[in-house]
Amino acid sequence: MPFQARKSLSKSPFPEVASSGASLAESAKRRLKLWDISDDQIRALEESGQSRKTLTLYSPFTGFVLEKSAYKGMSVMPGMALFKLADLSVVWLYADIYEYELPFIRLGQQASIQLNYLPGEIITGRVIYIYPSLNPETRTAKVRFEIPNPHDKLKPEMYANVEIKVHLGQRLVVPVGAIIDTGIRQLAILDKGNGYFEPREVKAERIDEYYEVMKGLKAGERVVTSANFLVDSESNLKAAVSGMAGMPGMNHESHGK
Repeated sequence: MPFQARKSLSKSPFPEVASSGASLAESAKRRLKLWDISDDQIRALEESGQSRKTLTLYSPFTGFVLEKSAYKGMSVMPGMALFKLADLSVVWLYADIYEYELPFIRLGQQASIQLNYLPGEIITGRVIYIYPSLNPETRTAKVRFEIPNPHDKLKPEMYANVEIKVHLGQRLVVPVGAIIDTGIRQLAILDKGNGYFEPREVKAERIDEYYEVMKGLKAGERVVTSANFLVDSESNLKAAVSGMAGMPGMNHESHGK
């Protein structure tokens, strides 16, 4: 054993022999540390002077065993995962954020998180990563939240609802039903009064149950808030707008007479 060799060789009157024993012991100690053998275990080997066939490998952190792939007598190769451990005192939550909501998400934002099995209880987390790509089917991007979990209430694979409050200041908004959005263009129907209506193309961004209007409307203008029942596609939109031409206020020539 290298540690016994160091003791015996250190008594040699030849400096070269004594130093070789110390070098051999240090080499063995470095190798054990690379195998994640603790200092206490190495110290116990030095003090006992006894060889051991097995040594205990301790987890580098406290947590739960999520997967166990090792069993007695199996052959182990370098890089093979034998156990999967997780420290659940802090957990990650992945939320699907709609495409139109992404401009309002920032790193470090606080979020309120609720779970169905903990009704009324709100847990706070923060945004730590925004994924750079979207799911082409759901048009959502994943956002990762970090959440303290001191009492292990949050467990892997649970579902949760996430709410982020964003202060947007004063904006021009209309109810979501006031905008006809075909995916190609957006339209609002203005109420001009006395049964007269005017279609107007706008540029708007949806925020929850409202649209923020960036172009096409002014504060104070009245809009029809149930306009979406008219159309469900660009072709129907054209038919609806052309059909409105015969209504009062929609045909400027007849209105002038």
